[in-house]
Amino acid sequence: MLPNFDDNAPFIWAVYAIGLAVPLLLLIYASLKAKVSKEKLETLRKEKTG
Repeated sequence: MLPNFDDNAPFIWAVYAIGLAVPLLLLIYASLKAKVSKEKLETLRKEKTG
């Protein structure tokens, strides 16, 4: 089922891991930044109207 990568297997599996980890970490980072930005925006709106 799994392909045979011979001696290069650790490097190829590392590339697979990086290929999965980077987008996942970017998604988490973007979500956290969006949450912080929304909180700042809400604070500014309250200051403006308050």
